[in-house]
Amino acid sequence: MKILTSSRGGFVLYYKRLETGRFRLPPVDADAQSVQLDATQLAMLLDGIDVVEVKRQPAWTPPRRTGS
Repeated sequence: MKILTSSRGGFVLYYKRLETGRFRLPPVDADAQSVQLDATQLAMLLDGIDVVEVKRQPAWTPPRRTGS
C-alpha cells in the first residue's frame, strides 16, 4: 500500500506491505490503478477489518411524543 500526502515541507509517501489473505481492499475495477479511502476506512483496513462488510448504523432519532 502506498499513501501519498502533502505537508508544509512537500509530499510524503508512506509505504506498507500488506500480506495476502490478511487485508481485504474494497472492490476495484480491473483497469483501476488506485483506490481512494477515507481516514476511517484506512484505519479499519490496517486493523484487519473488512471495510466491505462494515455497515453504518442508522442515525439516532428521538422517539415521537404521544398523548397530550
